Amino acid sequence: MDISVSVVDLSTTQKKLHVEIPATKVQKEIERRYRDLSQQVRIKGFRPGKVPRNILKSYYGKTVEHEVSSQFIQETFPDALRQADLEPLAEADVSDARFEESGTFMYEAVVDVCPSFSVEGYTGLSLSRPAVLITDEQVLVELERLRQQHAQVRALETERPVQEGDVVIADVTPMIDGAVYEKGIMTGSMVEIGRHLIHPEFDRQFMGRNSGDSFSFELDFAEDVPQKDLAGKRVRFDATIKELKEKILPDLDDDLAGEVGKFDTLDTLKQAIRDQLAEREDERITSGMRKQIMDQLLGKVTFDVSEKVVEREVDQMVEMLQRQFESQGLNIDTSRFNSPEIRAGYKPDAERAVRQRLIVQQIARQESLELTAEEEEEIYQQIARLMRTDVEKVRTEYARSIIVEESKENRLADKVFKFIEQAAAIETAPAEPSPSAQE
Repeated sequence: MDISVSVVDLSTTQKKLHVEIPATKVQKEIERRYRDLSQQVRIKGFRPGKVPRNILKSYYGKTVEHEVSSQFIQETFPDALRQADLEPLAEADVSDARFEESGTFMYEAVVDVCPSFSVEGYTGLSLSRPAVLITDEQVLVELERLRQQHAQVRALETERPVQEGDVVIADVTPMIDGAVYEKGIMTGSMVEIGRHLIHPEFDRQFMGRNSGDSFSFELDFAEDVPQKDLAGKRVRFDATIKELKEKILPDLDDDLAGEVGKFDTLDTLKQAIRDQLAEREDERITSGMRKQIMDQLLGKVTFDVSEKVVEREVDQMVEMLQRQFESQGLNIDTSRFNSPEIRAGYKPDAERAVRQRLIVQQIARQESLELTAEEEEEIYQQIARLMRTDVEKVRTEYARSIIVEESKENRLADKVFKFIEQAAAIETAPAEPSPSAQE
């Protein structure tokens, strides 16, 4: 569409876009709207198609102007951005949309953009990469987890007291300051003795007791426990053991390997675990190296970022947190995650994420790094598998979708980091214990 576009600099991070649509285009569209209205509406005293323009305008003028203005903004804004060579970092604020006496239609939009900057000193960085070391102990830990996952729980053949590793079916009522703590009531709940999920001393209170026993005990909760309602409180528990079951762990043998997956022998399973741990450890180390890179680059580059862009990043972080809780089926009011306090806590991480993304994109431009046709095709295929649809549909209908754009952005970031790593001075450091190895 033939449009007139001009740009006013508001700051290094914001531009005001002025867009004007010619009167011929505007009046043609308005005429079409009123012509269609004349055929559709029924106004007493006039035949269909014969309602005068001034009558239609008195009834529907504001509606027609609103629909036409919305249509023009939606159709022309992408072209206006291309003409002005602007890439918005957040949804633009459109304002001052109006029909002029001359018949033209104009609107303005404030666009948040990346400021102009360059990145220097990203080659030859000094980086430290710990060696990948997978110990036999780590493999055994993973094997034990598999044993626990494939354990069977069954009723006792002979009655006996509760011992470590048992599963207790119990009713538990917690009380704080003499009042029942409703959210903590457990009815017919399974308590695996030895996991210490509720309190370090909770499981111990069941040891040595028998099915049918009722008893009470008190525990003091630390100030930093995740359950904020219990922080710093002394809680009384009234418990009744309804049933006692024992957990039978499978032997570490070839049968377990076959049950876990398509492994012929226990040794084959161990090697698969070792390979998986090595891959996981390599990913952890790579993530740590990228943090080293960004820590150094953020210290080398200074540029402004608009408040709106940072707030948009906070929005995405809060939404992700909400989805995580919802996906776990937890009955929690996730709207409280959007409180001013939580948003303020996310803000430093959000600003860092925005700056990191812009720095990576700038290095890609400076080094002319782009995705190849083959790499883009891989992205389309991965998303097609994820969405359970065909590749052509992803390529044509979802090419501008968020999931495709983010996938391309992440793949390009991988290329940038690999480029920087290849040009860096990397010192191999002694292996560090991974988080899983420390558990």
